[in-house]
Amino acid sequence: MTVPEAATTDTPTGPAAAAWTAEQVSGELRDAWLLLATASVLLERTSEGSMHPELRRARRCGEEALDLASSVEQLIGGGLAQLRDQIGGGDVTSIGRVVGSLNVSRSQFAEAAERITALPQRLRAAEQQLHDATGPELDVAEVTRDWARAIEHLGLLADSVTEAAGALGSYADRVLGRSS
Repeated sequence: MTVPEAATTDTPTGPAAAAWTAEQVSGELRDAWLLLATASVLLERTSEGSMHPELRRARRCGEEALDLASSVEQLIGGGLAQLRDQIGGGDVTSIGRVVGSLNVSRSQFAEAAERITALPQRLRAAEQQLHDATGPELDVAEVTRDWARAIEHLGLLADSVTEAAGALGSYADRVLGRSS
């Protein structure tokens, strides 16, 4: 597949290309950080109470990896800020860059809210499946009580994340001078 001529003229070169590449690295690092955070939470839950040295080492390494990833992301961002100041890209596009970042965050909050909103119904279905499949030999009252509380909390979580998405959208509009 060939790249249209117009697209090749918009490709950054020199220091701007380096900044663009560093931005991509930073984005990929954030994605990896989210995977690390997810894996760390899962490890923490599955190894809770275990004192096995290998599990402790894995938890410790996961925590160190998260700290290091955060530090690396800050270093990349600091270097990018310095580079933008030197090549003149800091002031001219900073509002656009901020609004772009806000819009990405807003979209991610909205996507998370959409996913979270579907979870209570799925948990209710699991509760019903448990009731349908359980005989008198199992006492599921405590399980279903915990799940009912989880459903309530999921509702609160969805509301909070939805509100965050709305606030980010409103703020981005105000930064751009649009009334909301």
